[in-house]
Amino acid sequence: MTLFQFDIGDRARKTGRLIGRVRHELIRALSEKRAKERVTQQALAEKLGVHRSLINRQLSGETNLTLRSLADLAWAMDMELVFELREPVRGSGQNEQIETSTVSHAPPKIVNGRRGGGSNANADPETNPDTPA
Repeated sequence: MTLFQFDIGDRARKTGRLIGRVRHELIRALSEKRAKERVTQQALAEKLGVHRSLINRQLSGETNLTLRSLADLAWAMDMELVFELREPVRGSGQNEQIETSTVSHAPPKIVNGRRGGGSNANADPETNPDTPA
């Protein structure tokens, strides 16, 4: 089985997470409005004068959200947008690399084509012919 590991970079990761949180919050707010007031995507679209498919594409991530479209959606739901810029809170489970005790250590030694200290790691070449001189 082939495995791939992609490093998308810190900038792209943080941007993607922000966009995901914004979409999640929009969907949550719309779900609450739908439960309380029976607000639908169609009703939002009619209030904004756009087709329902545009609202659907914005909420599903098929089209980019702009500040204008966010403000329009908030207005259509009779809600207020709040923006906050703050220092990140780091904790476990956020897919961020954390420092470990092995980060600053040298790479492992290769002995007899194997990693680590196998059975021949400290063997004397004169007494063991399999150990390279």
